[in-house]
Amino acid sequence: MQHLADEQPKEMLPIGGRPMISYAIQEAAISGLKELYIVINARKASLRRYLESEALQGALRSEKRYGDISLPRLTFVDQPIPLGSGDAIYQARELIGGEPFAVMMPDFIFFGDTPALGQMIPLYEQFERDIVGLIHLRGKETERFGNVGIVQGGEQGPGIVAVSSLSGKVPGPLTLGGDEHLLKAAPRWILGPHFFSYLERTKGEGEWDDTPGMQMLCEEGRVLGKVLEGRGFDVGTPAGYQAATVFAANL
Repeated sequence: MQHLADEQPKEMLPIGGRPMISYAIQEAAISGLKELYIVINARKASLRRYLESEALQGALRSEKRYGDISLPRLTFVDQPIPLGSGDAIYQARELIGGEPFAVMMPDFIFFGDTPALGQMIPLYEQFERDIVGLIHLRGKETERFGNVGIVQGGEQGPGIVAVSSLSGKVPGPLTLGGDEHLLKAAPRWILGPHFFSYLERTKGEGEWDDTPGMQMLCEEGRVLGKVLEGRGFDVGTPAGYQAATVFAANL
């Protein structure tokens, strides 16, 4: 994505006339979250300026179909060195304390009558288990997505999957034949505070990824997946970004 982002943070790339990160914040607001912890570092000063500006509130108000959206309280958490997504989540551990929390990566954008988190929260409240959002992909559609997070599991109810495994990062693109399909984890999770102990157990040298901890949760049978009703886009890839841009322009 570097050739598209140039000197600006990737999260500021425009989709539908506004930065991609505004969609994640809008989703959180519509889903009823009152406080967001934004893990950031000093090299993304322009991103922080945007998040502290009136432009963000203006972007949220531009979505008339959701009515008047109130911006959640934003707390900025410094990640001095970008050591990975696991490290980023761990930076917020003391602020989160003993509460359940959602993890949202802004390079996934979801369009639907009900936001992704809004579909997942009732499932957490019903079962009190870790929840991951799932998207159903078929054929060449997979080429617009990263290759991590392919899910295996059994159906537990309509649109609900008892997740037994979650694939890690592998080299090469994600590709399927025309009639093949799969379930893929979206970067939307609702987790209990126990997840921090799983992160601690998977920390090693170098990049600290969150996927190994999530894989452990799945293998222990702690995770339910909610198949999301709507359209999701991995805007962290050039093909996914282009597809989301076209989709947003036609809304």
